[in-house]
Amino acid sequence: MMLDALKRLIGARQPQAAGEDQHVLAAWAKEEGHKLKTVSGQAGGVVVDTTAGWRVEWGPAQRPYFPAQELRFRFDAGIPADVQILFLSKVLAHTLESDVFQRFTDAMQTRVDNTLPEEMRWLAMHTKVALAEHPVLSRRFLMLSNAEGVARQWLDAELAAALDAAAASWWTDALVAVMTVNRGILTVRMSGDKLEVNQLRLVSALFDLAARKLVDAA
Repeated sequence: MMLDALKRLIGARQPQAAGEDQHVLAAWAKEEGHKLKTVSGQAGGVVVDTTAGWRVEWGPAQRPYFPAQELRFRFDAGIPADVQILFLSKVLAHTLESDVFQRFTDAMQTRVDNTLPEEMRWLAMHTKVALAEHPVLSRRFLMLSNAEGVARQWLDAELAAALDAAAASWWTDALVAVMTVNRGILTVRMSGDKLEVNQLRLVSALFDLAARKLVDAA
């Protein structure tokens, strides 16, 4: 059900070969001066250690809402481990919420299933952070958190402006991506299929700013 909804959301485009996505990652890493290494093992994958101290991971999807490959940007910000923040588009939130509801209905459940990915559980558990002062973001995005004060301090004027710019250009409703803070780690998860160098430039610039702002908010 959920994968069908996401396929309709992102369209019926065919993913390029995995080797092409790795080539794109390698080209971007070389351009930025980052270190790329191939992960051995049955699943395979690629890791990029950046000059800014955060890393990028590419490989088989770890989340059910990515059909094939997944790209993860990760940074250990050193903030308290119990702080949890979720930022995603309303379109994706609605799709994930519908899937959670369907699971509960099918299984006659009354509690959030702990086997679900954390970001899907948080949609039912955490409080929405008001984004009224950021009208572009509030129309298209949701932020939820169990630590509203930290979330608001993190989303300062500079980060909000960068997210506004992303929302007005490349972070479209068709882009399946989530930004989370959990266990002290900032993560952006997005599809790892059909990668483009310019896309990596844009996402990495936003992630780098978000990482620096999260350190300041700690």
